[in-house]
Amino acid sequence: MGASAEQPQRTGDPERPDRPQDPGRREEPKQPSSADTWPTAALLPALLLLRFFGEQGWAYWTGAVIGVLGMAGVTVEGTAAVRHLLNGRRPWVAAWVLLALGSGSLVLVLGLAEHW
Repeated sequence: MGASAEQPQRTGDPERPDRPQDPGRREEPKQPSSADTWPTAALLPALLLLRFFGEQGWAYWTGAVIGVLGMAGVTVEGTAAVRHLLNGRRPWVAAWVLLALGSGSLVLVLGLAEHW
């Protein structure tokens, strides 16, 4: 007769198999990727300001403020990378993210301390 309410709805997406829409289904855990190094987009301008204009007060304080925003992002993404590393999900990518974020943070802190 008619379509049953228990049949899954077709999504039309060829990459996703048709599954019943279960509201209690958990999302798949996020895999680490190189895109997790986005805080370096805030660390890089801060480092460049300190490198080229660090002797001027406005550049030092602007670099410090931008660097603090980048460091806040580093704490978020660094914590996620440690979690991925401990869970064994793509450990080399997680280690790369930790290395990139850690070295950028260290250079920023050393640059700020040098011009203090």
